Amino acid sequence: MYKMISMASLFGLIAFSGPVLGDAATQIPICAGCHGADGASSPMPDVPIIAGIDALVQEDALFAYRDGGNECWPPGLMCQIAASLTDDDIVGLSAHFAALPFKPAGEDFDAALAAEGEEAHENSCGMCHGMHAPDDPASSILHGQRIAYLRAAIQQYATGKREQQPAMQAMIDALTPEQTEAILNYYASYRETP
Repeated sequence: MYKMISMASLFGLIAFSGPVLGDAATQIPICAGCHGADGASSPMPDVPIIAGIDALVQEDALFAYRDGGNECWPPGLMCQIAASLTDDDIVGLSAHFAALPFKPAGEDFDAALAAEGEEAHENSCGMCHGMHAPDDPASSILHGQRIAYLRAAIQQYATGKREQQPAMQAMIDALTPEQTEAILNYYASYRETP
């Protein structure tokens, strides 16, 4: 825990703005240690952008990490942190990071795969995951999200190590490895700010 707080101060963190957080405000430096103070500038490629992600999506994820519905990486760290959060902490932190602007990761991508991935996205993912924001409020922003994080999340969905809706499971199960990689490159190609 102290190591995470030290990491947070190292990254030059924390402007306490946005929603009233109450006790959750004391947790922001811990979250920012991995996700960045802006929720979008982690130095670790497999840590997701959480800024601008709907608060209910973030709440669901934190409750799942805390209660064992999602596998954690780096091994156990996210679950250890989530285990210390109260319900009010989870609601406050989710609201705080949801209020920050989403910033696409701007990662490298394969242009040919990205072109293939656009069609695969439209056929498999686009009905819930829109380009500028989720068309379904229970869905997250995928365009511009970190590719290593998305790859790990899809693997967790495919193996049942991450909670999901039955429709999501059916979509994941129907994707070939080639389609998955194309979709990931399509998301990585996104440069606009929603």
